[in-house]
Formats: sequence, C-alpha cells, structure tokens
Amino acid sequence: MRLPFFRRDGTSIVEVGIARALKGEGCPICRLVREGEEGFLWTMLYESSGDLRAHGEFCSSLGLCSRHASLLEKMVRERNLITPSGVARFYQSLSAYVRERIWKGIPEGRCRLCTYAHAAATRYAGALARYLEAEINRDLYERSDGLCLPHLRATLAAARPRVREFLRGDFVRRLNELEKALQELQRKQSYDVPETPTPEESAAWTEALWRFGGMEFEELITKEP
Repeated sequence: MRLPFFRRDGTSIVEVGIARALKGEGCPICRLVREGEEGFLWTMLYESSGDLRAHGEFCSSLGLCSRHASLLEKMVRERNLITPSGVARFYQSLSAYVRERIWKGIPEGRCRLCTYAHAAATRYAGALARYLEAEINRDLYERSDGLCLPHLRATLAAARPRVREFLRGDFVRRLNELEKALQELQRKQSYDVPETPTPEESAAWTEALWRFGGMEFEELITKEP
C-alpha cells in the first residue's frame, strides 16, 4: 500500500523524511538516497524476484554496477528475510540474456539503481530547497551536518534566491570551520607539538572526504521490515 503524500497535520511525507535525515550524521540527501537504494533492492529481491517484467528490466540494464552490487551483497548477508536465491534468479536471467546476444554485440546498459539514485537525489534536492523556505526549518538545517558539495549544487539549482543565499552562506561557514580544523590537525600532528587534536580536529579529514565527494555508508541504515 502506498503511503499518503500528506500526513494529518498537513506536513508531507518528504518533509518528514528530510527533517529526520537532518538529525542524522552527514549529508541528509546522501542519507535519504541510500535509504531509497536499500528499499529498491529490498523490493527487487523480496517482492519481484518472480516478476518477468522486473527480470527484463534487470537484463536490459546489464545488472548492477560494482558499487550497488556490493550493497546488494551486504543486504543478502545481513538481512534475514533476503536469501541468495533471489540474486541467483536475476543473474541467471542476465547470464542467458548476454549469452544470447554476445555474438551480435552486447547492447549498452546502465545500472538501474544508479538511475534511481540520480533521480532521487534531484527530487530530494528540490524538496529540501522548498523545505528551507521556512525560516524555522533553517534552524534545524544549521544544527545538522549540512550538505555535501554535489548535493549543495543540486539544491542550489532548485532553490529560490533567498534559500540560495542562505545555503551558500552556511556552506562558507562550514568550510571556514573545516579549514581551521584541518590546519590544527596538521599542526598538532607535527612531531614537535605536544598538543592532542580535539575530536573535531581528528575527524576533520574524514569530513573533508564526504563534504566534497559525498557520503558512503559502511553499514546498512534501514531496518529490516
């Protein structure tokens, strides 16, 4: 059953998701997209492994890219309700599809989960831009870890001028703090400096990685239904 777009209090389901993601660690859009990726794979394996149309779409995409295949493997290993047999069914279909076409030239394909993730990120960027039009929501954003640069760019493209100004100013503030922490980390790790880096300074280099490149999650972040 599909969830209603609006809750009884008038807030949209997307807004609720954004508010929740802002309270988590790291870029909220990275988190929301990853949740969607896990949900996509759950549906594919648990609900669609016997669906001929799903198999056809999987074959035409030539399966999953390396990154999403690794996520699929993690889900199979860590989720009790998902078994390797579902993966086997999809990849058996894919193997037959490629085998039948290999002498005529293998067609181009694109990982369906990559396509989904790109569309989801664009959708969430637009939703966040609208969410931040309310000043009360900007307070929550300022207390969050903020966006990575790729998703900042996407949100700026969807935002109105006031929200763009807010996001740019907020990102500059975060970069100033990051640069200071990175500089202090380097200074305090010098052999002749007895000071110990603070937790924030020690974590600055890992923040720099996700702040400019986007987040990857080592663990699954959604609960098993």
